[in-house]
Amino acid sequence: MIYNVFNGGNIMCKYYYYMRVSTKEKDKELAKKDREQTFERQKGILERAGYTLTADNTFAERISGKTKADERKVFERMLSVLHEKDYVVFTETSRFSRSYLLGMQMLDTLIFDKKVNVKFISNGIELFAGVRFNPYVWYTISQMLLADELQRRVISYNTANGLQAKKAQGVILGAPKSINDNLRQRIFEMSGNNKSYRSISQETGVSIGSISRILKEVKNG
Repeated sequence: MIYNVFNGGNIMCKYYYYMRVSTKEKDKELAKKDREQTFERQKGILERAGYTLTADNTFAERISGKTKADERKVFERMLSVLHEKDYVVFTETSRFSRSYLLGMQMLDTLIFDKKVNVKFISNGIELFAGVRFNPYVWYTISQMLLADELQRRVISYNTANGLQAKKAQGVILGAPKSINDNLRQRIFEMSGNNKSYRSISQETGVSIGSISRILKEVKNG
């Protein structure tokens, strides 16, 4: 644990570290791998900066960057152990929040409510407990949080458009449908009635690619 002494030794401050990743819950296997790799990346950044991470001073959470502070269980747990003049260290603003408004609110909670210091490793910005940051620091932090939010919105927008395009092409979204013998027979019969692959896909929930493969297998005996 790193300590700093304030006011002639009357106040001892401790350093705490918050890490966040935002992998979606539904991708369970990927989530497990991504969680380990991403936390390792952030842990490495902090340790290379000279900090010592322990089970008591490190708070790691897998949750969306647009989640409110009071809905982040791990963040709330960290707040409960903070004392005045402690330090909370983040690797970068995007690991802190991907929402401008929520990010600024969380900074107010840390700096003015809890009266702790905040530091971002990636750019060396340090915000001091109880001190209103000057316009230039405010502008820098604002632009970083806005850039993080923009990136999140772009990813969400592109993902939604990509899924919509696949749906328009007849691709069935979600987990692959189990194809048993009865379903294979139904697909074959529907094809014999001159139904298009897209119509068959929409009625059976089987992807167009799988329908094509099944019919080729039947044709080739």
